[in-house]
Amino acid sequence: MAPSALYSKLFSLAQAHAEPKDLDQILNIRSRDAIHAWGHNYLVSKNPGLADRMDNDAFEAHLINSGRYLDMGSSQVHDIIVDEHKRRAVIHMSYFLKPKDSKEMVEHDLIWTLKFTDEDKEDEILIKESVEFIDAAAGARVGAIVQEIHGEIDELTRGSITLKGI
Repeated sequence: MAPSALYSKLFSLAQAHAEPKDLDQILNIRSRDAIHAWGHNYLVSKNPGLADRMDNDAFEAHLINSGRYLDMGSSQVHDIIVDEHKRRAVIHMSYFLKPKDSKEMVEHDLIWTLKFTDEDKEDEILIKESVEFIDAAAGARVGAIVQEIHGEIDELTRGSITLKGI
């Protein structure tokens, strides 16, 4: 049996979020009031670089700031699970991150949870919330390499590369 139009739309949004062609694509599939946050709660509570819930402008700034430190390697989506009744998706994937001027590549194995808007027409549905459950050890390793090569990470930078001593 073929998937429903709603399932197909949610799956395609999740896939585009996991492997966007560019920054514009990831921003254009988000609702105007979308929020980005990090998990796990204990990790977030102990690390100020993960504490902010971000609107789209802050999320864009995060992607740009973090990108200054990284030569983006490849990514691999391991699985996408869609619940069309709750309008949610879970993505298990890996980013292969290489700090600029480093030879070391670090696999950042993570989980994204996405919530979608409630529009009736499938072509109007967007992402309204993304939560990134990060691999703290991988993020801390990338951050340590960045600091070894480039010094302290800018205080405006957010995300797993801000973790220390994990």
